[in-house]
Amino acid sequence: MKKKFIIFLLFTILPCVLLNAAENKDNETPDASIGVNGNFGTFDINKNNVHLETEPGLYTGGGLTIEKMIYPVFGFGSGIQYRYFKTDFVMKDKNKQEVDATWTFKTINIPFLMILSFSGGDSSLNLVGGAVYSHIFHSEMKADEDEDVTKHKDNVLKFTNTNQIGATAGIIFKIRATKFSDFMFGVMGEYYPTSIIYNRNGSDDKINMLNYSLMTGYMFRTNIFPGSEKKNNL
Repeated sequence: MKKKFIIFLLFTILPCVLLNAAENKDNETPDASIGVNGNFGTFDINKNNVHLETEPGLYTGGGLTIEKMIYPVFGFGSGIQYRYFKTDFVMKDKNKQEVDATWTFKTINIPFLMILSFSGGDSSLNLVGGAVYSHIFHSEMKADEDEDVTKHKDNVLKFTNTNQIGATAGIIFKIRATKFSDFMFGVMGEYYPTSIIYNRNGSDDKINMLNYSLMTGYMFRTNIFPGSEKKNNL
């Protein structure tokens, strides 16, 4: 799964770089958009030297999106987003008994994206790819109420690597809603090579996260950014 995602990422980003170099920018006017988005998806945890049985988890989020097109087919995007993650897992207590538990954590995400856009009048297909910074500000593990354990809830933020850097790529479709606004929807994927757990003893224990999500949003084309103007096309 990881190899397929990396190949997808390369085929998303490389065409952006090549077309950027080949575009004639003398006759083009940049434009910009700002809007809101939301997503819902699933995430999986890849483990290395960590004895933890996990199930694929679910996450949801939403936030603000900003885009600026440098050429009609090439631009940049960013924004900020809140996300909530939840997954079930099985761990062993100090008596070596298996315990069913739930891990929840909350993050603030900031993507740095390149956009390759193919416009078709009232609609467009956008290939996006780049990097994403994720800050985990809440991390909690909770055992099932039926389990015979000393603590049913524990704040594990001190064991969490709160700063994550990942790679992201996806396909976004836009449909014109009004003269200066667009409805968007698509699919996105993320892979984080940074470990979620913090290794104080310098061991090789790692937990890496791989996300897939469906996203939707509403964008307003605007001239609030320098060099931008309102345009009729996407």
